[in-house]
Amino acid sequence: MKYKDILIVDDDDFVCHSLQEMLTYDGYTVDSSIDGIEALEKFKTTRFNIILSDMRMPGMDGIELLKEFKGKDAETIFIMITAHGNIDRAVEAIKLGAYDYITKPIDDLRLRLTIKRAMEQRRLLSSYQSLKKRVRPWELEEGVIFKDRQMTELLDMVHMVADTMATVLITGESGTGKSLLAKYIHRHSARRDKPFVELSCGSLSETLLESELFGHVRGSFTSAYRDKKGKFEEAQEGTIFLDDVNSASLNLQVKLLRILQDKVFERVGGNQTLKTDVRIITATNTPLIDEVERKRFREDLYHRINVVSLSVPPLRERLGDIEPLIEHFISRFNEIHNKQVKGIAKSALQLCHLYPWPGNVRELEHVVERAVILSQGDFIIPEVLPQPLVERVKSWKPRLEGMPLAEALAAAEKQILFETLRKNNWNRQITAQMLNISRTTLFNKMRRYDIDDPRRHNSSDSVDENYS
Repeated sequence: MKYKDILIVDDDDFVCHSLQEMLTYDGYTVDSSIDGIEALEKFKTTRFNIILSDMRMPGMDGIELLKEFKGKDAETIFIMITAHGNIDRAVEAIKLGAYDYITKPIDDLRLRLTIKRAMEQRRLLSSYQSLKKRVRPWELEEGVIFKDRQMTELLDMVHMVADTMATVLITGESGTGKSLLAKYIHRHSARRDKPFVELSCGSLSETLLESELFGHVRGSFTSAYRDKKGKFEEAQEGTIFLDDVNSASLNLQVKLLRILQDKVFERVGGNQTLKTDVRIITATNTPLIDEVERKRFREDLYHRINVVSLSVPPLRERLGDIEPLIEHFISRFNEIHNKQVKGIAKSALQLCHLYPWPGNVRELEHVVERAVILSQGDFIIPEVLPQPLVERVKSWKPRLEGMPLAEALAAAEKQILFETLRKNNWNRQITAQMLNISRTTLFNKMRRYDIDDPRRHNSSDSVDENYS
């Protein structure tokens, strides 16, 4: 869906053209239609902050158009243009929800002031709607689903940084939704009507990645038959999302650093310096600070992209999100596969809560799609869940049977922590990496479950240097 500031609707082509030229010069993004029918057609693919419509038009007049738009998008602000003899109709439009009216001949100064006030009201309304969403216990908005406290706190942070120019580093395991979060940030920024371009740095060779990012000139390498724009040019005035940024070579990191510092670059094989105005969001599923310590990632670039860091927790640490995610996926796949599944049985949901979800939300999505397809009844039951999932959970059953769910989950987590620590000779660094959690999280969990390194009661010399 595209977004623009203003749609002008007038059957006089000269009026449309002159108003569009003036308002575009003022910095607004503007479109126009010659009648109400065309305006409604444009609404199917584009949303507008303000509709500036003539009152008298053939076919559908301004009042009818106002009613149509208010029925489709109550937040769109409507401003009427009317002749002096139609003031009564303009007042009627105000009662129906129009923001204001402008009389002909149009006073440019008054029109500009009215639009400025309307845009301020639109921004306030958007802020209010955003605040309403943030205080809900959970919501589904543009694919972002959360109920767990960790995700609520994360989205609070997102709303604070979205409408800024700050570079953002999103960290989290594969499948947690880093790309979705990057798109969410873009949609809630002032750049939302500009391009959002994404590229995975780990999916291409160094040469191809450089060409994809910066473009190339004809003849710069064997298959360069023509000039090509890169992602930074495609994302001009918008947002570029670089996933797996840790995969970028040191040579490429130098060029990314230059873009962040000087806002300039050259195409591969070219000598023309190009300027760029792009917000950069990056993501990684490995700790970048570790790559810095190993000299595989530039420290200066790390600090440049890490102005704001957002960590997306794995699904096993946000159990409160599992049920609403399942409900969402059931609804989606019912529609896709023409099924009528109503929900998930408690026995199957309990298995989903006990499973560690190494593939996170992406794995859960695939599991639910499979279950919806295979389900013969109204609810997803354990029999339609993947066998490896069921077997992995049931391996804990003898120890967990009969426990309340909260106790069973705690017992399972404690056992996993203990066995992994013992297997790694109580080395916290290796254990944390194997479990895909931070050392701080591991330490807090050890304290919570009273897990103590037995070597501490023997010789202090044998204690792992990473213990503290």
